[in-house]
Amino acid sequence: MYNFSYIQSLMEHYQAATVSQEISPNDTMNNQWYFDIGRSAIEVITTACMAAPIHAVKKVLDVPCGHGRVLRHLIHLFPGAEYHACDLDQDGVEFCASTFGALPIHSQEDLSAVDFGCQYDLIWVGSLFTHTARDITKKWMAHLAKFLSPYGIAVCTVHGRWCPSVYTVFPYLAEDRWREIVKEYSSSGYGYRDYSRAESHSFISGSYGVSLAKPHATIQNVEDIPGVRIYLYLERGWGDHHDVVAFGRPAYDEPWPNMAK
Repeated sequence: MYNFSYIQSLMEHYQAATVSQEISPNDTMNNQWYFDIGRSAIEVITTACMAAPIHAVKKVLDVPCGHGRVLRHLIHLFPGAEYHACDLDQDGVEFCASTFGALPIHSQEDLSAVDFGCQYDLIWVGSLFTHTARDITKKWMAHLAKFLSPYGIAVCTVHGRWCPSVYTVFPYLAEDRWREIVKEYSSSGYGYRDYSRAESHSFISGSYGVSLAKPHATIQNVEDIPGVRIYLYLERGWGDHHDVVAFGRPAYDEPWPNMAK
């Protein structure tokens, strides 16, 4: 463990803080698990930080930020950090800016068209790649990696092996599309289908749906990103539901100092 004292100080700061109870009336994620899910994100983020050689977090990106389900917790984890909130949902971005003091970033449907213009020590990606086809997932993961600082990490959630069981209780989308996802998932390790128009968000006009990925497929997606290493993979890590993968810098093949010629 590289940074136990640093992580311990972060958790002490978070535990002493009071998390805002203000929820936007437009927050579609508001349910009985709202605050538990936010706290769970803190738990997996600190676990990822412990797995990485990170000793300072000064700039944080939350994408997609929604209406701050996680951000309201994050702002108490890294004292003094600068927070950026990015989403297609403009109302959510503005709520995060006005309520939590985040820099607002209005996203685009093609995330790779967004130039964040800086480097982040932490990028939290909660429930974005649960909604993207595999080629988009790979493309956007690689794009976000370009904005990591020399010791920055990205912590991302995906639908993993537990999610077919979840579907029997909380269906993600229509049954016919789900069967197609599972068939593709079973054959290739990654399945995806779009939502119907009625199931999607009004502010999204393009491809948006549900993905399902086996751990090896997610790891393969990260392996294709140049200049990073894989720090952890947790099944059911976020809210006992989503799997979590963390990757970042330095690269997996960064040489030891004594290897330099």
